[in-house]
Amino acid sequence: MGSDLKKFVNPKFLKTIDLGLIKELFARHFEPKDVPIDFDGEDSAVRSALAKHFEAAVTAWNEGMVADLHRVADLGSNEGMQIILNEARRQGVVLYPDPEPDEKESAPARHDPKHVALHTYLHHKSVFEAAADFHALRTPTALAEFRGPERDVSADLTPEIIDAFKVAAMKLFARDLQGEYCRLGPYEEDGEINLVVSHGAPVATTPVVDGDQEKIIPLRAVKYATLRYSPVEARLFIGGVVKAQQVDLAEIFAKHVLGRPGFFSGKDARDLYTLDPISEAGPDFAFDHRYDDRILDVRIVAAAADHFEWDEDEAKWRYVRTWESKDATGALRHFKGSEVQFDKGWRLGEISFRAFFKSEGKRPAQVTVKLKPPGTLAFRRTRFEKAVHTLIARHGLEKDRDAGMVVDAAE
Repeated sequence: MGSDLKKFVNPKFLKTIDLGLIKELFARHFEPKDVPIDFDGEDSAVRSALAKHFEAAVTAWNEGMVADLHRVADLGSNEGMQIILNEARRQGVVLYPDPEPDEKESAPARHDPKHVALHTYLHHKSVFEAAADFHALRTPTALAEFRGPERDVSADLTPEIIDAFKVAAMKLFARDLQGEYCRLGPYEEDGEINLVVSHGAPVATTPVVDGDQEKIIPLRAVKYATLRYSPVEARLFIGGVVKAQQVDLAEIFAKHVLGRPGFFSGKDARDLYTLDPISEAGPDFAFDHRYDDRILDVRIVAAAADHFEWDEDEAKWRYVRTWESKDATGALRHFKGSEVQFDKGWRLGEISFRAFFKSEGKRPAQVTVKLKPPGTLAFRRTRFEKAVHTLIARHGLEKDRDAGMVVDAAE
């Protein structure tokens, strides 16, 4: 975390940032008489003082400022700036309503992503908070996935429903000693319900310099829990939450948002994926992507096979060992001629594959996906998310929920 902040508050940043913004940031955390920088001096002197101030270890910086800078740094990139601009456009907010002298320049410094993020944080808080929520929705790569027993289960995000969910979520996080701070951002996009819950992280103690002494202070950072729900598929994705809280948070969503307690607690709610089609095809399996012109290639770059033996005494299969293969040109081929035989106690436990998509740049866009049954599908959520899910479903790697429902009905 410290090294990330040092990269953000680097010499180039301090040489070009609007000193008025930095002055505002310091004013948020220091009494006027305690501000460690004299902002009334010459620009060069102020910037030199800032450089010297931020040369100290991050643990010596003002703890409130550290928290602010972490939040700004999260959106201080080209991707983050685009999210900010999109949200400002959605809210009808003009980030810089008053033109400045440097506006005539072809590349004014204040249009740098880091500067835009800090300006928005200080001057347009509602835009920044919403942008931070959308950034959090796209950040998690390993999402916990839950599937309801029926499709087309919608929800209406009324103020009462949102408040009830927020109170229940806050109690969940507070129970695990994560404090009682809780902010909820509800959004509906492309037919999906998105909820971003900002809450406290567990307390961490950090040594800081206080004059000529060292003291220990407690810090509680802000974390983001994200929930995405597709009413058509009745599928819920949860990110940014420890495994022990995922089932409870899914139940809170089912109870308060859907009005359907237990909706995600069925035996098949998390039994979503299978690698059986690959095991049956063996080392010669290959993804067929010809149905989608955007996909240039799909390669399985890692695979792990688990060996089980039947235990007569306990009358169950017992795990023995794992055989792993990693190869950017094709990992399955190394199973040929090896001890791995999928019809003799071996089971394909997980794979990672890389999909290459056409892009506007010189190189193809790449998405690396980890698939581990029964419920793990991990990859960076990009504009190719639906294409990845379609690829998996077309090859029988996603279990057919409707087929299971027909069997249940027959029984």
